[in-house]
Amino acid sequence: MLQVSRKINTDLHLPMTPKELEAYYSVYLSSGIGSQRLMTLYDYFGNAEIALKATALQLRNAPGFGKIIAADFIQSREKAVETAKKHLGNLPENIKMITYYDKEYPEHLKSIYQPPALLFVWGNPDLLQRERNLAVIGSRKMTDYGKRVTHDLCKEFAKHSVVVTSGFASGVDTCAHESIFEAGGETIAVLGSGINILYPASNKTFAKKLIESGRGAIISELPIGAPPEAKNFPWRNRIVSGLSKASIIIESEEKGGSMITASLALDQGRDIFALPGDISRPMSRGPNQLIFESRARLFRSASDILEVLEWVEKPGAKVKSQKRQAAKRPELNTAEKKIVGILDNSGGALHIDEIVERAEMEVQDVLVRLLELEFKDVVRQMAGKHFSTIF
Repeated sequence: MLQVSRKINTDLHLPMTPKELEAYYSVYLSSGIGSQRLMTLYDYFGNAEIALKATALQLRNAPGFGKIIAADFIQSREKAVETAKKHLGNLPENIKMITYYDKEYPEHLKSIYQPPALLFVWGNPDLLQRERNLAVIGSRKMTDYGKRVTHDLCKEFAKHSVVVTSGFASGVDTCAHESIFEAGGETIAVLGSGINILYPASNKTFAKKLIESGRGAIISELPIGAPPEAKNFPWRNRIVSGLSKASIIIESEEKGGSMITASLALDQGRDIFALPGDISRPMSRGPNQLIFESRARLFRSASDILEVLEWVEKPGAKVKSQKRQAAKRPELNTAEKKIVGILDNSGGALHIDEIVERAEMEVQDVLVRLLELEFKDVVRQMAGKHFSTIF
């Protein structure tokens, strides 16, 4: 008879072998399973491979499993194994699957209601562990007001090493991702589709740039190839808020998707900040309602948010930090030091025209110096001829 171990080695976070990962994903793909039943089976049997081969009687003894669920699982698991082999076998090197039981799985996600059993991560997985993480979300029907505030917020967040998380949808979400990226910061995009299905398609070029930079991660809990169905988006929002210390609602109608995220964030014990707006504008009604009901804090600028979260550096901290950084840098000549000083003091990325103006140098001379600094790994160039220091 099959020996069942109820105790799993989660404390050691031992990485699963490729065969175990395949079995884990196979269980996930089986009929009627999903995240919660996958983790129930894994906890009960102590191993995904054992769970995948369990008999109907053994499955019915697992918590929450009855005759119908067990039968559906057994009937579908053979096909699920084939699909899992195909999906994982064709997975690009820069996409990895992280399970709930892996060391890389973000701890703050484990505390939310129904945490994802797995995450496909495309890009930099280290971003998922950052403490300074804020969700910036809002309507697809973004106004100029919402765009301006989102851009200004993200520019300030980049200066304070805050990772911005959002849903990669059009409107406020994409504006937040692009704004933090352009400011030299880092961002996480949570999809409502499979990791290989970018939606909207208009974000494909930006997604590639984001991943290649090392300053972004695109994640999804959905199976490979899952389409961007409407039902996926509200549910994916629990991950957006769950990864973040607080959620910032820029614009939303009274029953918009961002209001769902706000409710999820409150359930998760996260802070909510809302942008006040014109009471006659539909896109301001959601945030105004949250403020009126005392479910969200009103904010006037990024400083309001950073101060509440106690993420504002003490006076002199930045100067000391730059002195430590300067000690690690290679030897620079006078012109290079001038340009690096300008970029350091900006707190974010600067356009080439702004660097030229502040340095009071010829544009060709500045470009040559910047190229030399790139070779020395002191400066990096970003989209739109923007530059920032690396450390």
